[in-house]
Amino acid sequence: MERTAVLLVILNLWTSGLALNCRRVSGSLKQIDAGNGQVFGVNSANKIFTLYSGTWTQLSGSLKHVSVGPAGVWGVNANNYIHRLNHGDWVPVNGQLKQVDAGGMIFPAGVNMNDYVYCLQGGQASSWTSLPGRLKYYSCGPNSCWGVSSGNQIYIMKGVTSNTCAGSLNWENVSGALSMIEVSTDGKVYGVHSSGDIFAREGITSTNPTGTGWRQVPFRQKVKHVSYDLGHLWVIGTDNSIMDCTE
Repeated sequence: MERTAVLLVILNLWTSGLALNCRRVSGSLKQIDAGNGQVFGVNSANKIFTLYSGTWTQLSGSLKHVSVGPAGVWGVNANNYIHRLNHGDWVPVNGQLKQVDAGGMIFPAGVNMNDYVYCLQGGQASSWTSLPGRLKYYSCGPNSCWGVSSGNQIYIMKGVTSNTCAGSLNWENVSGALSMIEVSTDGKVYGVHSSGDIFAREGITSTNPTGTGWRQVPFRQKVKHVSYDLGHLWVIGTDNSIMDCTE
């Protein structure tokens, strides 16, 4: 990835009367994650990058999926082994996952190769807590965790706290269909449909973590991955292009 300044390409995309202004960011990534004011991503060669002052900086190591949030910076490699970033070094963590999320209340969570769901209380223990059911993608926020199944069905797990990473252990099916979903540090939920369209969940509050419905976010190209943090929606196109969008 080139370590060049961000390229500005303003797109006038309209949704709910507001312009979604996007700037094309230099480089190419297959997956991106934003949280706690930081942005990390991995490219098609599993090289790891973080965005610093508008420039991508490559980190050592090799990961196929990376996540940043209150639980720190976590990732999984091509063999599904789990690592956590500690003082600039990737430290191995017990267990195997194909996708990991660091957005929960100081705990990581994720799914393994067989779509079983896990969370790690406190982020330091050596034993992962198993949740019922199966999901192919799982993401947590301050009030709840969301996931999608192999059939693209959407589920929410309520009752999630810093002391109870598994939540209520009761899945609630949410209408709609998504291929991936991400919950931001402040609880906003965005996802991507198998068609490459972006959707945002509306009406989410601390007392109603499920929200009220889905709103399609108009976008000029098809996408495969999104992540939201501090007013910025980060979008990865199907061609691995990177966009930084604000409303």
